[in-house]
Amino acid sequence: MARESRSRGPTIVDVAQAAGVSVSTVSRVMRDHADVGAATRAHVREAVDRLGYRPSPIARALVSGESRLVTLLVSDITNPFYPQLAKSVEQEAKQAGYAVVICNTEDRTAETRRYVKRLLRQGLEGVIHASVAHDEQALLSLMADERRVVFTNRRPAQSAVSYVVSDNEGGAGELTRHLLSLGHRRIGFITGPKYARNAMERLKGFRLAMKQAADTQSFVAEGDFSVESGRRAVLEWIKDKPAPTAMIAVNDSVALGALGALVDSRLRVPDDVALAGFDGTQLSASPLLSLTTVDQHIENLGRRSVQILLGQLASAGEFNPVREVLPTKLLLRASTLGQAGGEALDGQGRKGANVSPTERPSS
Repeated sequence: MARESRSRGPTIVDVAQAAGVSVSTVSRVMRDHADVGAATRAHVREAVDRLGYRPSPIARALVSGESRLVTLLVSDITNPFYPQLAKSVEQEAKQAGYAVVICNTEDRTAETRRYVKRLLRQGLEGVIHASVAHDEQALLSLMADERRVVFTNRRPAQSAVSYVVSDNEGGAGELTRHLLSLGHRRIGFITGPKYARNAMERLKGFRLAMKQAADTQSFVAEGDFSVESGRRAVLEWIKDKPAPTAMIAVNDSVALGALGALVDSRLRVPDDVALAGFDGTQLSASPLLSLTTVDQHIENLGRRSVQILLGQLASAGEFNPVREVLPTKLLLRASTLGQAGGEALDGQGRKGANVSPTERPSS
């Protein structure tokens, strides 16, 4: 990192920080825009001279708004959610003439810093942040202007930043009520790490729905969004009796791990244990899995993230952050209903009336 700091010259971001103005203001000064006051112009020029800033061809592209480079930060590209999100982001950006660099941070702030610093030297214009790491402040500091960042799949802590997310709480609540309607009263929820706001919102929806029903018992296991964390949680639960008769995973990857543990333990899904996930990935629709899940409409998340970011990059006026919460849809499949529509359970766990597979919007 020390070699990196010595080898690079000052960037437009450094100038903005030194002058105490936004990157867009520095951009307008460098282009001799008439809408910058004389005092601000002189202050920025002084910072340029003091730092010895000299725009490279890439930096000039950034100043002119012609670099057309954005990045998508993801937690773990092996999670099926992220390739689907990346594809929709890339397709939407390509239509506007932008290229997308996908960076796998593994939820480490140091990785976010490393990627963003390097890309800024290559003319990075904006960031779509889909990771769940503790890196919000680091990212916003590096980008220097909130309009150059959009969060997706998570709500940022800062209110002055744009985001587009799905209705995590509502979707998890609807899924829980579906399992309760089938007669399940012992329901487990495999969540994500406590710092992940999307995981905590889903857990909140589960708990509220369970609290509103009578004679329920909740089981909660903390995971890390991985397949293995789903497996660990199930193996722990089934060691004790009574175990949950239904399980919800915080995402479809965790549900896949849970399914593996249930199969290895010779428990049938859904006859012995009903299982559901969250995300609506293409994987969940496989006939081999047929997973009941909450559809986030991943493609919509990606498209709206790009649209919001590019709109902000093109705006030179007052910045008003965009906050969008997209509705979810409950996709009912064999993992809770059975292959032929399944049979609901009554309050004592006895088989009851047939229920047909369907899809319905979450409330």
